[in-house]
Amino acid sequence: MTTTSVKTRFAPSPTGLLHAGNLRTALFNALMAWRHDGTFLLRIEDSDTERTDPHALEAIQADLHWLGLHWDEGPGAASPPAQWQQSARAADYARAVAGLLETGAAYPCFCSAERLAALRDQQRAAGAPIRYDGCCARIDAEDARQRQAAGEPAVIRLRLPDGDTVVFEDLVRGHQSFALDALGDPVVQRADGRVSFLLANAIDDALMGVTHVLRGEDHLSNTPRQLVLLNALDLPTPQYGHVGLVVEDDGAPLSKRTGAPGVGELRRAGYLPEAVVNYLARLGNSGPGDGLETLDTLAARFEPERLGRGPARYDAAQLDHWQAEAMATLSEARLLEAVEPAWVPAEKRADFVRLVRANLKTLGDLQDWAERLCAPAPAFTEAATAAVTGADPEFFRAAIQTLEAADDMDWAVLRPALESATGCRGGQLMKPLRFALTGLGYGPGLGDVIAFMPADIRRTRLNKAAEQAAGAQPNA
Repeated sequence: MTTTSVKTRFAPSPTGLLHAGNLRTALFNALMAWRHDGTFLLRIEDSDTERTDPHALEAIQADLHWLGLHWDEGPGAASPPAQWQQSARAADYARAVAGLLETGAAYPCFCSAERLAALRDQQRAAGAPIRYDGCCARIDAEDARQRQAAGEPAVIRLRLPDGDTVVFEDLVRGHQSFALDALGDPVVQRADGRVSFLLANAIDDALMGVTHVLRGEDHLSNTPRQLVLLNALDLPTPQYGHVGLVVEDDGAPLSKRTGAPGVGELRRAGYLPEAVVNYLARLGNSGPGDGLETLDTLAARFEPERLGRGPARYDAAQLDHWQAEAMATLSEARLLEAVEPAWVPAEKRADFVRLVRANLKTLGDLQDWAERLCAPAPAFTEAATAAVTGADPEFFRAAIQTLEAADDMDWAVLRPALESATGCRGGQLMKPLRFALTGLGYGPGLGDVIAFMPADIRRTRLNKAAEQAAGAQPNA
């Protein structure tokens, strides 16, 4: 697709945690760079200092590293802040604004907030596009300078050429054409001197050598404005691609405050990074194959032309599917690393992992099963309480005596002994025993659970079950 050196970027604002839509954007840009042996840049758009959260900045970096999206340039990559942090680049933006004003490609706008609000109301009432009407574009340049010198507040607007049309080839959507008269002259610098996203984002891309930008379709209308801006400054323009947004069930775009869980939340819940990556890679992308793929394989197959133009719905069930795929291929060594030492002795961890592996949805389930098999008192569900209190207390006392008297825990021998002692078979034997021992109605084979569980833990739980069952008796 290209013979030039490819450089992509992910440019989050550190005002909150990343959501699935942000992360997918980061992934697509990383895959694009790696597909062409290029450079992946992490740029921090922290020009909104009032909303910038240092903890969010740390979390963004941790999330990307956890997913394997390691950047070539950016924080911690031997790059000075001026090469990746907007708050350190004010001089570049000031030069850009001055250059636009000098050539007449931008102008001061003195319109008050009240006038602009009234203009929007008029346009809505008339069913016209909401855009600036160019009122101050006609002010003589010298008059404008004098008004500014006198202290009259003004924003700086980019002058979009009257009657012009901007055309470009979108990496995802193909040929695009925008009539500039329908857009209105955008603000590039606020009255307090802070530059807009539109300017800072475009200037950074140009000066940092970004060649390809993949971003959400909500930025599509920014592209013609940014192309005009960069052309006015005789700066290079990247190739843009705009993908459909990630949305919730109701069609609303995901946000940092609502919707799907963030990476940190998924990580704490025990999801695997390869599961999250494989899910995000397929969210509005027809390129990946059917099975679990590495980042290298995803990059080798990545083509922006295969990205979706329409919205992609976040589907937790699909994420769980890829989590199951990832768990199925996880090595025993990685599972052993994830076992917390609180309940499972070191010499029994390998047996523990083999016992519960088929019942693990996430790594977090390891801790749950460790507590259920080795802790003094596991969490009981309502179903467990109902199963235990619905049994005869003598059932549990007979089970205790049988297990205490057994020479070994061979289930082929133990099961008939339990059936004989309790007078119960099948579900009448298995259900209350399983619930009493683990607090759940499912899990590894009951014989394997009994054999693995420490004798004192078995005894404690069955005694407690007997007490609960006795307490539920009508004459208790």
